[in-house]
Amino acid sequence: MLSYLVAGNPARPLIILVHGVEDCAISWADYIDHLKSRYLVVSIDHKGHGFSPRFTDQELEDPFEASFSAFVDAVQFIEKTFGKKAIFVGHSMGGALVTKLAARYPELVAGAVVEDPAWLSKTYRQNYVTNIPTALSQLESWQDPMVAYSWGRKRRPWWPGDTMIGWVFGKLRVDSGLIGTGVVSFKENWQDLMQEITVPLVVVSSDQESDIVGKSGLAQTDALANRNVETVFIPGCEHTLRRNKPQEFNRLIDPYLMKWATAEENRS
Repeated sequence: MLSYLVAGNPARPLIILVHGVEDCAISWADYIDHLKSRYLVVSIDHKGHGFSPRFTDQELEDPFEASFSAFVDAVQFIEKTFGKKAIFVGHSMGGALVTKLAARYPELVAGAVVEDPAWLSKTYRQNYVTNIPTALSQLESWQDPMVAYSWGRKRRPWWPGDTMIGWVFGKLRVDSGLIGTGVVSFKENWQDLMQEITVPLVVVSSDQESDIVGKSGLAQTDALANRNVETVFIPGCEHTLRRNKPQEFNRLIDPYLMKWATAEENRS
C-alpha cells in the first residue's frame, strides 16, 4: 500500500495530489495549505518515493505500470475510506498517472487537473534514457541534503522554503532503481488516451524550454476536440508552473476545483 498524508476537513470534498518523479507527498506543502480549509486533501507518495514501498527487480522491468497499479489500488482504498469520489491534481509523472486513471477508471475521477503532464514524444522519451547517467550522478550528490538544498535555492530562489524542503526530501527518498530506468510515463500515445477521456480534465502548461506539453501540446490537445478536456496556458513558467506563479495558477485553477466539488456535493 502506498503512503499518503491527510489534511483538511473530512466533511468537505476530496482532492488527491499526485506528485512527479523524485518528488513526494510533502513537496505539496504550500498547496496543501492553500486547499485545506475548503477540502479534504490527500497527498500520495508514489511507489519508490517518500515512505512508499520500493520497486522490486521485476517491477522495474515495467516501472510505470507498477506505479499505476499501486496508484489505482491507493485511490480505490482512499475513496472507500472517506466515502467520496476524488478530484485530482497531478504534476509531470503524476499528471501522466492521473491522465491514464481518468481514461481507464473514469468512475474514480470527479475531475482532474494535470500540470505539464509527462506526455512524452519518442524524442522526449529517448532523452530521459540518454540522461540516465547524469540523473543518477546528480541524485547521488543530492543525498547530502545541504548540497541538494543549496542547488535548489540557487536554481529556484523564488520557491517558498517549505516547498524546497519537500523537494529535498523527495530526492533523499526516491528509489534510484526507478531513475536508472529513465521511465516516467505511460507507453500509450497520449493523444489516444485523450480520446478516451469522459470526465472533466484540465491540462495546464507554459512556454519555457523545460515544459513538456508547451504551447504546441496544448494546441494539439484543443485540436482533438474532446469536449471533456480543456487547456489552460500560463506564460513564462518552467515545468513547475504552480511553484513559479502560484497566485496565477490558483486564480485559474481554483474555479475548476470548486465547480467539480460543488457537483460532487450536490450528488451526495
